[in-house]
Amino acid sequence: MPRIILLTLLCFAFTSCSEENKIDCSLVLCAANESINLELIADGENVISNGTYTLQNIEVSGNSSEELGIRVFPDTQGVTIGLLEISSFDWQAGTYFYTISLGTDYEFDLEVSFSTTNDSCCGDRLVITGLSSDDVFTDAETHSSFYTIVLN
Repeated sequence: MPRIILLTLLCFAFTSCSEENKIDCSLVLCAANESINLELIADGENVISNGTYTLQNIEVSGNSSEELGIRVFPDTQGVTIGLLEISSFDWQAGTYFYTISLGTDYEFDLEVSFSTTNDSCCGDRLVITGLSSDDVFTDAETHSSFYTIVLN
């Protein structure tokens, strides 16, 4: 009987040590691909949260054929209080160009670059690596989950 117990303990010891260097992905919650989240500021005010622009008078068009999802969040909680979200299931690593129109008041071009992460648990997840424009806005500060666009 002691031999069986000793043999069982040795088997457990050897099998538990073999996975010492592996990453345990069972506890990892993988985030979805990133969306473009914009806080739009004009004259010191967030034009989404104050109701100046709604989904009805915001237009986003691009130079590629991917289908875009556009949502407006006028009452978000946290660092900002109003966001414009642009997303697409068709995005891949690369650069995309969009024109954003806010009614007849503002129109600006936006260049967004995506790359993929090399994550052992979540695979190739898209992240925004660059966002820029030469047009209307004067400042683009990157935060943890959104960009602040100050309109001229």
